[in-house]
Amino acid sequence: MTSTNSNCYCGSDQTYANCCKPFHEGKKHADTPEKLMRSRYSAYVVGNIDYIAETNDVSGGDNFDREAAEIWSKKSEWLGLEIVAAKGNEVEFKARFKTEGKELTHHEVSLFRFDEKTKRWYYLDGKDVRTPIKAEPKIGRNDPCACGSGKKFKKCCA
Repeated sequence: MTSTNSNCYCGSDQTYANCCKPFHEGKKHADTPEKLMRSRYSAYVVGNIDYIAETNDVSGGDNFDREAAEIWSKKSEWLGLEIVAAKGNEVEFKARFKTEGKELTHHEVSLFRFDEKTKRWYYLDGKDVRTPIKAEPKIGRNDPCACGSGKKFKKCCA
């Protein structure tokens, strides 16, 4: 846990009490997608899964897995948040955490939606950003077999 004199979990230069805690307690609402992203990260750190659920956009159906979020929150040691980019209703971030002795990074581009009725931002969806894996060249049925037999692939190892 962060002491009252150190920076907030979200990486801002403010204390948790002056940064994300008022959002978690419902005293304030995030006025930008980036602030909502930061406050959601901090909610995972402190185990405030209610806040995560409350800030999810359910307009397109609720696909939030509360149990999985709670397990992830509790089993992880949260190491830091980096906002890569924030533009419009998108926030690209990297959340570093340690689980089962492994240090991992969750890299995502999150989409947010502003609700005119409630005058609040909500998390809509996110897409993992991963380094693409280079595929091996595909062997066609009529190509020579990779085993070196000299036969067509379809007549050999296919």
